Amino acid sequence: MDINSTLKDLGLDEKEINIYLATLELGESTVLPIAKKAGLKRTYCYDILSSLQQKGLVYYQEKNNRRRYIAEDPKKLEEIAKNRLRNLASILPELKSLYNRSASKPKVRFYEGKSGLIEVYEMFAKAKSFDAIASPNHITENLGDYFKSFADRVIMKKLKIRELVTGDGQDIEYVKKYKKPFQEARILPQGVVLDTDIVIFEDNLALISYEKDVHAVLLQNSSIVKTHKVLFELLWSNARKL
Repeated sequence: MDINSTLKDLGLDEKEINIYLATLELGESTVLPIAKKAGLKRTYCYDILSSLQQKGLVYYQEKNNRRRYIAEDPKKLEEIAKNRLRNLASILPELKSLYNRSASKPKVRFYEGKSGLIEVYEMFAKAKSFDAIASPNHITENLGDYFKSFADRVIMKKLKIRELVTGDGQDIEYVKKYKKPFQEARILPQGVVLDTDIVIFEDNLALISYEKDVHAVLLQNSSIVKTHKVLFELLWSNARKL
């Protein structure tokens, strides 16, 4: 990380950075040389130097009735960073309290397009297991080469998967091709058509729509997920084994 980026992280804006670095390099100077070195008009410099004084990075001395500005030792920046960390630590309990209050509310995230769908599938790949009500035909059409990589990783990881698919010939062909001992698939009743895939993993529920453009919704809420798990088990127990 360069100097400017680090100073921005410490709360200085671009003009403050230019003035601070100019003052630091000049050692001790009146406003005009600082302004020239920083590439700013002298009239702007007074307010900026005042702001840097308030931040404890610059001070001045009166010599021959003229103010001469001097930058503080750069170690002062370390003190500022430490103070910020201490201030953050002091308010963390209150922030955590606010976070816990919202923990029971469902967390919803939206994803769009192929890149968004891949992001969701990466979450599936990292899970220990997942249950899906899906049409594999949708997946292979929209994910192309990525899906082969995903399937290979799932197989290597021996990810436990239960999948409910339609009786469509392409869906059944897909299941037969990729089915492994640690994966199960069953067939939904004849005539069922899926426009949206449903995937349940851990405390997450993913809904993926392939109508027109691909859209995915990821919902995190234990009670909602629990209900969908019950519904999945009901469908699973009544579905036809492949």
